[in-house]
Amino acid sequence: MNHPSCTKTRWQAALALAFVLWLFAIPAHAESLAVIVNKNNPNSSSSLSRATIADMYRGEILNWKEGDRIKLVNREISADTRKMFYLHVLNAKPDQVFYRQGTPVPVQSVIERSDEGVVRFVGAIEGAIGYVSLSRLNAMNDDQVKMLLVIEDP
Repeated sequence: MNHPSCTKTRWQAALALAFVLWLFAIPAHAESLAVIVNKNNPNSSSSLSRATIADMYRGEILNWKEGDRIKLVNREISADTRKMFYLHVLNAKPDQVFYRQGTPVPVQSVIERSDEGVVRFVGAIEGAIGYVSLSRLNAMNDDQVKMLLVIEDP
């Protein structure tokens, strides 16, 4: 016996499943990230490693070598750039909270809702450091920030 309604239901379920799989596949194609600082920051790409940047975001390094306080800029927890940064630099989940070494004080950071917001903040504050999509940074062509590190798409 042929059951047209059963076949139609299976077909709709298969389409729904394919759509959901496609949605989850999009973030898997994450792009490269750029770690940026204010253009007046004396550090260069050769002076800061991925491990040093991770130590900053974990609260293990609080000041730049010159003594100025580091001002961390993060994206919101749900942002793909934050997920990639936390995974590939901090080896953590994007909702991980870090605490200043030996204290119950959480590491503070400014939360920006867009790459443009991160670039504006870092460009305006000399002690700031943040991360953005490399392609968005290139498209913005902002001369107020400089790139310290590129985190490649895995």
